[in-house]
Amino acid sequence: MAKRVWKKGRLVLAGLSGIIALTLATMWGCGNSSYDSPSADAVTTKTASALIQASDLKKWMDAGLVNKSGGFDRVVILDLGNSTYDTVGHIPGAQSIPSGSAAFMETRGEGPLNSTGNMVCTGAIIDTLIQNAGIDANTTIVMTSSGSNTINLTRPYATFRYWGFPKNRLKILQGGNAAWTAAGYTFTGIAPTIKKSTYGVAQNGTTKVNTGIRASLGEMIAYVQGIVAGNADKVTILDTIRPGTISGPTSDLIDTTGYTPFDGAMKGSYRFPYANLVTPAGTLNFKDADTIKADISAAVGGDGVTTIGDANRDATKTYIVFCRAGNAASVAYFALDGIAYYNTNVDVKWYDGSLGQWNLMASSNHTAVDTTGATVNAGGKLAVGSIWDTTSLMDNLTWNVGRTIAVTPPTTPPTTKQIPIINYGSRVYGIEPSFAEGNQIETTDKAYRSTVFGSSGSGSTTGGGGC
Repeated sequence: MAKRVWKKGRLVLAGLSGIIALTLATMWGCGNSSYDSPSADAVTTKTASALIQASDLKKWMDAGLVNKSGGFDRVVILDLGNSTYDTVGHIPGAQSIPSGSAAFMETRGEGPLNSTGNMVCTGAIIDTLIQNAGIDANTTIVMTSSGSNTINLTRPYATFRYWGFPKNRLKILQGGNAAWTAAGYTFTGIAPTIKKSTYGVAQNGTTKVNTGIRASLGEMIAYVQGIVAGNADKVTILDTIRPGTISGPTSDLIDTTGYTPFDGAMKGSYRFPYANLVTPAGTLNFKDADTIKADISAAVGGDGVTTIGDANRDATKTYIVFCRAGNAASVAYFALDGIAYYNTNVDVKWYDGSLGQWNLMASSNHTAVDTTGATVNAGGKLAVGSIWDTTSLMDNLTWNVGRTIAVTPPTTPPTTKQIPIINYGSRVYGIEPSFAEGNQIETTDKAYRSTVFGSSGSGSTTGGGGC
């Protein structure tokens, strides 16, 4: 009898062992095909938000995690846009990316235009960066910098999120390099020797691009139209660059000597200055979650009077942030995604095209009064009746042919001239795509090195690199 019970017990244990083994195999398979790993929740690099203190980084350094060879819990430090990396020094083990945020953007076509500046970078570019830095599936990336340019930290954060990195693998050092020395830690002048990785944003024939965190041009048009129709989806749009009720004039993202045809306030948007997300001003010290949420409540609408308020803020299901070129917006994206709503179901999206793209969306038949009082073509280049025309989605619509800017170099006495409107006709496709066909960036990125795109949903639009 005892033998039969023991035999039965061994069978049960064997069955349980098989289940456990299958579970572990699934976990390990998940870790090998995405940025998550069995140690994704390990306390070693787990933090309450995407911000870390200098003391956190020092502990990881003392534990031997920085540039560690192999293992499930390793750390890579990226020093972004630090002009004093070699002269003043840097955090030990930190790797220099001297171009900072510029390394994470490029000119790409989207919607009716074959080229728009400062868009999210391609898989090939991010792969080169990842591999040169020795980043693999088990790496926690810490971003830091000298000076006060928050964009050097947040544009990479937003880009990594888009390319599938989960929040728990992305950190920004609160206060940047200045916080390191303020904590009593020392710099080094020795650059680390890094072994390149073979990792990338597409593994095992699957590209884990997280298109859900980015608003394409067509999606942005749909969001604003939805707000105008009553905002049933509870979307809040935050303009991180507008100085008042009207932005601009907005310079073109490719040829900065010219300006977009129009400016104004995107309907339903609220003014939320990115520079106010740090304290003291001009530092890399980000505000805490409660303060950021209070600032959201105080954000002012396009009429210069109406604020969001606590009730509307708390009812919001989706936040979308934008600016002129996607850079300032990335600061707000980090503040919301990485701090204020770090462990919530609130959806935060980044419109990288921003006003530099949006304010080009004018049909060719629009006219306006210029600075001489004459009625002239307003500078739009889209087809008459274009579905991409966004002028009806603007409050305080202002045609830039009627505005002036100071003559440069300055004259004595100072003089002004009519704003020169960019001629972007060569960038417009001969046949404009439909909305379904006009999300070229995300379509391309989902297919990047993917052998199963279009057949098994490898271009997932939700989650940050999870299974």
